[in-house]
Amino acid sequence: MSGKMGLFVSGVMLFVLSAVLTPVSANDSTKDFKGKALVNDYCAACHEQTDKGLTRISDVRKTPEGWDMTIFRMEHLHGLAVDSDDRFAIIKYLSAENGLSPKESAPFRYVLEQRAHFVDVAPNDDLDALCGRCHTNARYGLQRRTAEDWLKHMHFHVGQYPSLEYQARARDRFWWQEVTSKTYKELAELYPFQTADWDQWKAAAYKSPVGLWRVTGHRPGQGGYEGIMTVSRHGDFFKAKYDLNDMGQKGESITGNSKSVVYTGYEWRGSGILNGTETREVYALSEDGNHMTGRWHDAIHYDIGGEFQAVRLDGAEAQVLAKSSDYIRQGETKKISLHGTGLTGKASADKGLGLSIIHQNSNSITLQITAARNIAPGSYRVTVGQAETAIVVYDKIDMVKIMPEWTIARLGGGNIPPVSAQFEATAYMKGKDGDIKIGIMPALWQIQPFNADAEQMKDVDFAGHIDQFGRFLPAAAGPNPDRKYSTNNAGNLIIIARIKDGDHQVSGKAQLIVTVQRWNLPPIR
Repeated sequence: MSGKMGLFVSGVMLFVLSAVLTPVSANDSTKDFKGKALVNDYCAACHEQTDKGLTRISDVRKTPEGWDMTIFRMEHLHGLAVDSDDRFAIIKYLSAENGLSPKESAPFRYVLEQRAHFVDVAPNDDLDALCGRCHTNARYGLQRRTAEDWLKHMHFHVGQYPSLEYQARARDRFWWQEVTSKTYKELAELYPFQTADWDQWKAAAYKSPVGLWRVTGHRPGQGGYEGIMTVSRHGDFFKAKYDLNDMGQKGESITGNSKSVVYTGYEWRGSGILNGTETREVYALSEDGNHMTGRWHDAIHYDIGGEFQAVRLDGAEAQVLAKSSDYIRQGETKKISLHGTGLTGKASADKGLGLSIIHQNSNSITLQITAARNIAPGSYRVTVGQAETAIVVYDKIDMVKIMPEWTIARLGGGNIPPVSAQFEATAYMKGKDGDIKIGIMPALWQIQPFNADAEQMKDVDFAGHIDQFGRFLPAAAGPNPDRKYSTNNAGNLIIIARIKDGDHQVSGKAQLIVTVQRWNLPPIR
């Protein structure tokens, strides 16, 4: 197996074979048994035993993906041979003994969730230059090491990449001198191995996810969804059954199942099927075990997926978690559904909004809301018993913003699928204290060349196209004989969204770079 393909397989194995894994909890007496023995069997030949444990291993803490990448590197560079069952028992053990707490991993969930678009911010410019030029800043932010081991990590980089200081990405500074005198100390201070937060989390009694969960979420370009997730334990893994509904005009059912493992007491990693599509799940349980947030995505196309949030139904307070629409226009009558928990009380609204109940149960209520013609634009409260939410009333659209404001898409072909770019158009109106967000609205989508060079190269004709839902679908990879210089189908584009507002349209713009395929796809980029 090639190194490139081996890394890809290693990256997805956490999900594909999740059914064979045993969830780890602090009060599970099996957690120290098989995994600890296997770490000693496989690792002690090269890692010296000390009073703290095995050298290097006992001085590092990582996420499950981080430990999986470590094992892959041992296989790829040092000839380690480990079968699937043993591999995951080792990951399970190391994630429990030397993992990250929820607070430590929280700032970097975007990488774990395999988001196609994110803003990767370094603590400072030096770390962005020294580390963020070759991989995400989240890569080191999702590790905890002793100061001594951070220094060894600097040595590792030069050992792994001997020409590092002479490469274009490092030769603007005395890289070796800087990282061995300053940077490792800074990393040890920012991301220390020993913290009170980790000690408390490791000693905690983790709460099982078994039970009924109220689920709400958003699929970019498609809208919201809501429903119920039922989680049960089946031997060594958890099984989730999804009974969901699309909140858009179609109102179609979204059903499926998944198998998952929970690492470190909160790191849910799942593999499943939703409406016939194979999916992957990266969720995080809250510290009290009553909430779950994250993202699920297509198994092949990580750029296609949905935001996910879930609240445990048992003991949940009355609350609105999602709405079929966030806004209503002056003088308009509109049907809006609220979804949440404990929605059994009387429905009422601020003066100027008239409402009647079409349908109501404990999890959802559908209201017919009328906004008075003379109502002032702004945010208005709607309550259902003890639950409260807000509906925005607007008179006109003053501005349209596209999210993301800029991003990239990647050409596809061969064994590497394309990476699309999903845009959404959000309308705003002007208020006394600044712009007021109205909400996401349907739009007419168009692409234009970003500048004169893009126009000369006819990027609009070759880079790809955008559909009616705001998803840009890139063209095929490789040289194109129909293009000038037979170059590939890369491009620099302006994305335009036009929202209809009465008898005119309001537009917004974003930038899209269509670039080449990414061949290196590690679990943590």
